[in-house]
Amino acid sequence: MTAAQCVKLGYDEIQHINFLVLNFFPDVKDTNTSVRLTAPAKLGADLDLTSPQVHSFIKLLQDHHTKLDLTLSIFEDMYLSRAGQIPRGFQPIASRLPNEVRRGLLSSGLTPPAGMDETYRKSFAKMLDLAGLLYRSGIPIEAGTDSMAGFALHRELELDVQAGIPPNQVLQNATMNAARIMSLDKDLGSITPGKLADLVLVDGNPAANISDIRKTALVVKDGVLYNPAELYTELGVTP
Repeated sequence: MTAAQCVKLGYDEIQHINFLVLNFFPDVKDTNTSVRLTAPAKLGADLDLTSPQVHSFIKLLQDHHTKLDLTLSIFEDMYLSRAGQIPRGFQPIASRLPNEVRRGLLSSGLTPPAGMDETYRKSFAKMLDLAGLLYRSGIPIEAGTDSMAGFALHRELELDVQAGIPPNQVLQNATMNAARIMSLDKDLGSITPGKLADLVLVDGNPAANISDIRKTALVVKDGVLYNPAELYTELGVTP
């Protein structure tokens, strides 16, 4: 099935931007195999975002009020990382992670076929361009990762900003708008009297510099205060 077929059948949300790219290459059928990852890397660079097909698909998303969870960070890892390299999103924190986790990160990228290295890079750049176009078109976007819990979300938000979404909007997408999508905004999503006390304090201003989201100073969950340094230590992560 293509993404457009899913939307027409009533899907409320589509996960993973590779399936949005594959919507425009319907001859790719084996989307339950690794082809769902390698085909967008090989074909995405040539996707014309000004084409009638792209405009028609965006109109379909608008008409059906479809939400998107793009998981850009996993495709950055796969399309830009090479064997023996720490993926870009984990480079700021890799030295703090346990040895076995760092070793796993060194094998997270795809190996492009001969002559396709630059194509893979251009395909990821096209994914970022598509994400920006979807935002400007008013399509609701939330922040998901399908990667290492906690740490990968920071990179997802950074990539959303690289795609052209303003940092303050990225923060809203990750909080209030995500709660709305899940119909949980009565209890979550904003700091409001009567809502659950789930929040994070950051040493910086991620609304101006989204990477400040990495500087966690305090976590409050269900009204309980957690010290990040203590949690990191329990996980074997250097604070």
